[in-house]
Amino acid sequence: MVEMTPRRRVLAALMGGKVDRVPATCIGGCGGSVCVEIQEAVGIYWPEAHRDAEKMAKLSSAAQKLTGLENLRAPYDFAIMPEALGCKTEYRDKPEAKPGVREHPFKKPEDLSMPDDFLEKGRIPAVLEALSLLKEESDDFLPVSSFALGPFSLAGQLTKPEDLIMWTVTKPDYVEEFVKFSTEVVIEYANAQYRAGSDVITIGEPLGAPDIAGPDAFRKFVKPALIKLANNLQGIKIFHPCGDWNRFVSDVIETGFDGISTREEIDIMRVKPQLGDIRILGNISSKGVLTFGSPEEVKTEARKALKLGVDLLEPACGVEPLMPLKNIKALVEVARESKKEE
Repeated sequence: MVEMTPRRRVLAALMGGKVDRVPATCIGGCGGSVCVEIQEAVGIYWPEAHRDAEKMAKLSSAAQKLTGLENLRAPYDFAIMPEALGCKTEYRDKPEAKPGVREHPFKKPEDLSMPDDFLEKGRIPAVLEALSLLKEESDDFLPVSSFALGPFSLAGQLTKPEDLIMWTVTKPDYVEEFVKFSTEVVIEYANAQYRAGSDVITIGEPLGAPDIAGPDAFRKFVKPALIKLANNLQGIKIFHPCGDWNRFVSDVIETGFDGISTREEIDIMRVKPQLGDIRILGNISSKGVLTFGSPEEVKTEARKALKLGVDLLEPACGVEPLMPLKNIKALVEVARESKKEE
């Protein structure tokens, strides 16, 4: 088979087309695509690159060039939408530290309000500009991907995460209103990312995974929001449930996403036959072997994931800040060896 461009290979893999080999990407997961070594290599650091569109784009471009991963990705953290809606954010002057929500000012549904100029608030303009710069640079050779926090997890950032979980039992009406509001926010932000240049968007649910929120809360609050979200996203969409969903395969399938980004806990051999046309991305442990193992250990796990049937070979939760560059390159090397027979 003729060698494909990364963009063609990745998009074909995501949409069930024929590929010359399995792509190595960092599309799924919640962790982004940048580690400290990459920042040091190009002299562009967090937190400045979280706020500055040109620095964000240059850092994401450098991440692709230095690792060989087959996509360009921005942004890198969870706090963008909460900050734009009025949550105070803490920035630490360390290249391994991501911004985090410091204050959760929304205590009841009546506090929620969508600004008319939401897409002009906070760091959203920087993110959208960075995606446009990456799209221009890609010249249709590389795919551009981006990330947005899922509705339940966003709701947990607006109020306290522990309060939202407690409310699923004590104040379910509050949860319904918070998640309904957050769903509309995510739809607007994610579709703006597509318009800016993103080919693929990953929706991450660190708080809303079925084994974290709980099966009942997932089915009552999270799953309906994800279904609405999937029905309203205007491009290729990936769902990353940040947890163990081995027991909830049918629920995850019914959310309606094109692909599922999987953590290392997922039994790919068991769940893949149930997914049908849904692509599976993953699932090399980001916080395990990719950060603390050797390149040879990474290659062993990567070859195992390919044998089990991942459609895109990836760090399970994205690139961790302290992940060694040599380990990411090892993952890419294994993917490049996986030539498909004609």
